[in-house]
Amino acid sequence: MTVVDMAPVDHSTINKNIEAILQLEEDDERQLPLLHRISHKVGWFVGTTSFVIIEATFVLFWLSLNVVSDRPFDPYPFPLLSVVLSFEAVFLTSFVLIRQNTMDRQSQRRNHLDLQINLLAEKEATNVLKALHDIAAHFHIQLSSEGQSKELAQDTPVDRIAQDLRSKEKHS
Repeated sequence: MTVVDMAPVDHSTINKNIEAILQLEEDDERQLPLLHRISHKVGWFVGTTSFVIIEATFVLFWLSLNVVSDRPFDPYPFPLLSVVLSFEAVFLTSFVLIRQNTMDRQSQRRNHLDLQINLLAEKEATNVLKALHDIAAHFHIQLSSEGQSKELAQDTPVDRIAQDLRSKEKHS
């Protein structure tokens, strides 16, 4: 069995790419208005177990104050607690939705970036295949499955593929 020596992974490139992505995300966060950044922090915190523990502690404290006290400020069935929790639910839902909308926009930008990178990689692969065909022709080398490789060496009609995809989506 032949062992092929693989080139080592260039960790500096990987680290540089990670840093660039993190920097883009930090820049996006900094460009948000202050109220948006605050709502993101609140929306993030609401999704933690710490929030659940704090919320449960608050409700238990409220209930115990009103059950044990001789003069409860919110007697059973605790209508004031219901109003407070409903009000809180409306605001927290809004914060979570604001955060989700921003995450959706980030996801759309990432998808667009992925598409652009894939299109560039496709163009590079096409150019490499064209060069391979030119080299093979120059040295009179017959390539196996030449029909398929010639087809792959052609520019990819992205607009036609996208139209085909849309028409198939409409029919399914």
